[in-house]
Amino acid sequence: MKYTKLGELLVEKGVLSSGGLGLCLAVQEASSGASRLGDVLKYYDLVSSEGVAHSLAEQAGWPYLAPPFVIHEEAAAELGQDFLKERRVLPVCHEYRSAFVFANAYDTRTTDHLMLHYGQDVCFFIGNERAIQDAIDGLDRKSGAAMNAGQARPADARDEVEALLDEAIVRHATDIHFEASDMALEVRLRIDGVLHFHRAFPLQVQPRIVNILFSKSEISAGDFLKLHDARFEHICQGRGYDVRLSHIPSVKGPSVVLRILDKARSLASLQALGYAPRHWERITGALKRPHGIILLTGPTGCGKTTSLYAMLNHVKGVGLKIVTIEDPVEIRLPFVTQVQVDLKKGHDFHHVARAFLRHDPDIILIGEIRDEKTAREAVRAASTGHRVFATLHTNDAVSAISRLKDLGLDYGDIAGTVTCVISQRLVRRLCPQCSCSKAVTRDEVDAEMRIFMAEASETVFYPRGCSFCCEGYRGRTVVGEVFVPDDHMRARIEQGAIREVFQMFQEKDALTIRKDAARLVSGGILSLEEALRVVG
Repeated sequence: MKYTKLGELLVEKGVLSSGGLGLCLAVQEASSGASRLGDVLKYYDLVSSEGVAHSLAEQAGWPYLAPPFVIHEEAAAELGQDFLKERRVLPVCHEYRSAFVFANAYDTRTTDHLMLHYGQDVCFFIGNERAIQDAIDGLDRKSGAAMNAGQARPADARDEVEALLDEAIVRHATDIHFEASDMALEVRLRIDGVLHFHRAFPLQVQPRIVNILFSKSEISAGDFLKLHDARFEHICQGRGYDVRLSHIPSVKGPSVVLRILDKARSLASLQALGYAPRHWERITGALKRPHGIILLTGPTGCGKTTSLYAMLNHVKGVGLKIVTIEDPVEIRLPFVTQVQVDLKKGHDFHHVARAFLRHDPDIILIGEIRDEKTAREAVRAASTGHRVFATLHTNDAVSAISRLKDLGLDYGDIAGTVTCVISQRLVRRLCPQCSCSKAVTRDEVDAEMRIFMAEASETVFYPRGCSFCCEGYRGRTVVGEVFVPDDHMRARIEQGAIREVFQMFQEKDALTIRKDAARLVSGGILSLEEALRVVG
């Protein structure tokens, strides 16, 4: 069989454009060959991890195994953490006893070692490299917890802070909260959207710990009476993490929150976010339209910014000019010109959005529409042939129409420019390693939970908890609803008949947020308790 280079195979399969490959090869040459093609592709994010994995599987003639992976713990312990991390391989439970998922199919040294150790009937798969790394990180967490159980904590406060940051990253925490009580300095971690108590420091070390964080963020020591927003970089397991610090002077002393941003984790593909197939079809259809406004709505923390980035990742390329105005710029994206809000310099949403039109953009991203001026600039851009992505605070998709009207827009402008509204929430996924099922009837659960049980369902899944998850949950996915107005709906919007539009949306067999949550409950992905907590 003729060997095909990875870049050529990606182009042949339609995963990568020839222009994108040409750009990456040129950048690789400009860097004097210091960068591998795979590294350049990863930097520009021209190919998803899934796309690369599928192409590698085809190139090697190996089957592809989709995540999430159920880890074979005995084999993992036998091989050891260092081996798994170095070789980027993961033992998994499959119909074969000895099955392994690889990120690199051409690591013959590892395949030979495994066949020698486990026999010739061993089965090899190709998998998503990021998913494999996440699973190995979970194993790190387990071994780290066992190690820490028998060791004393570091005595130096600076070492304590470094160890705390490392542990938060390994546990996939997004935020670290330092809050003083009358008894101690309490530390909580936000994991999968929920705060969990982590540990407590003696109250007398609070100024020392806060000053260490201030020093890392280049804030004057002891400046506890002012509001602060700063950032620093933390290195964990050879990877850099952007840490955003926010400080407020509470009545019990300085209160600090650290937001941890992992670029590799935040730049998820649109498909990986977990939208239902019906939603996926409507969203991708809206993204193909040459102009119009696409809105992401929902409460704070529902993943609107993550979804916006995923949409940019889905459409961006060498042939598109994309500009964004954000507050703040959380992730720096290739092929995208990003501007951060700075009120002191006059860089607010509507002034920058207006300036964008002179840069001949194809796509404009507005971090949030929060006033009439910004809303009018979004309409103006959409009316002149641009695609506009933006966020808005509403509880459901159709309510975005009323919200834009409240901001001062005419119903005619709304009907003529809004092409898609996505309302969403983030819910915790049940851990595939330990979730347990139970046969129940609708009468055996609380009345509020019955709405999330499919009519014919007699089995629901519950969180149990293991060393690879947090209280029975691991990772999050999206539940949502997608409103794409048709011509009849647009006519009724123009007339201000919003209640009628809402009824039309429901009657079209719309997959609402509640119905979407029920779909995940029936599929064993979501627990009844989590559906009720998030959706209500």
